[in-house]
Amino acid sequence: MAGHLADMLSYFSMDADPFARDLDPSRLLHLPGIEDSLSSLSFFCERRGIAVLVGKSGSGKSCLLRLLASALPVGLYKPVYLGHSTVSLSEFYGHLASAFTLQPRGRRASLFRAVQDHVLALNRSNKVHPILIIDEAHCLSNDILIELRQLLNFQYDSETCMSILLCGQEDLLSRLKLSLLESLANSVTTTVVMKPLTGDETASYLEERLKHVGARPDLFNPPAVRALHNASHGIMRTINALASAALVKAWRAKSEVVESDFITTLMG
Repeated sequence: MAGHLADMLSYFSMDADPFARDLDPSRLLHLPGIEDSLSSLSFFCERRGIAVLVGKSGSGKSCLLRLLASALPVGLYKPVYLGHSTVSLSEFYGHLASAFTLQPRGRRASLFRAVQDHVLALNRSNKVHPILIIDEAHCLSNDILIELRQLLNFQYDSETCMSILLCGQEDLLSRLKLSLLESLANSVTTTVVMKPLTGDETASYLEERLKHVGARPDLFNPPAVRALHNASHGIMRTINALASAALVKAWRAKSEVVESDFITTLMG
């Protein structure tokens, strides 16, 4: 299998797989939709509070989170990532304590105080503002979502010592309309909705990935790019999967370019 991949990469004069998952997120900066979303989240970090980032699965939310974390000034902000969302409230506090490098032992109340004390120390002693990034937030229980608002209650709610960024699928916005989550919803200062790539953005995204591995930027001819965009609906993860499969078809057919037929046949 490894030999087949090497043969294909050699055939198209590529240094690496252009559609592997380890794309340098900085290579997405030229896409207008990504730039706009990043700008909104960067402004949120300055304003502080609670933000919500939603989008369809595979739309590039994880890449955007990596872009944001890498762009935050070191020494001023501390991004803390939490990916455990299908957990109980007690388990959530254990994971939260671990994310802050605290001992995840004890009752919920003691972990709550330990996290708040740690956050206060970061703010007052080190002048560092933590950004708690919670991925797959649409899977969080209502109990945890309610608790998040309490986590930000410092000094009788007079200080914002930590910000929270909730990242998930679009139904998270519907969840926040529930009456029992009204307090959390009213605290949201920024909402960013990731849109699918436009046709032009799909072409730019594809070209950038190909250039990154030394391939011809026009390896996918214009009809193929249009077919790829239409089949993927502008969802980056789907673009990657279809483009990768089409590339294999072109290699096996000994074609110099990827044509639209290589994509349309994938759709059955």
